[in-house]
Amino acid sequence: MAYLKPNLFIFIKNNGMPISAMIEKVAFRKYWGKRKDKATGQMVRARKSMPYAICKVMTSKDPEIALGAEFTIVGYKLQNVTVKGKTALAFHSKYEVEFADELGNEWVRRLILEESTDDSK
Repeated sequence: MAYLKPNLFIFIKNNGMPISAMIEKVAFRKYWGKRKDKATGQMVRARKSMPYAICKVMTSKDPEIALGAEFTIVGYKLQNVTVKGKTALAFHSKYEVEFADELGNEWVRRLILEESTDDSK
């Protein structure tokens, strides 16, 4: 898993139509999961958090994806890559991002809006 931090470059192959983006913000999504209790050995409910990055498209060869489009990526999908001595993040599996505009989902739009309102406070 890559360590997400702002201003890192992301490269997505996207079936021969590459997309590059920059991470604008890193946030954490909290959810209920299960873990094994050390004392009893039973599975118990526990709060967990998963890092995700809010990114903005810088360049795109795909005509369906506009410059400046915002999207989210969960942290465990990216891997570190070194390109010309600089650290970048890349997908080594298929293209899996969630867009906030007309290509995307309402919950992604709401998630990005909540993070931007938290910044303004």
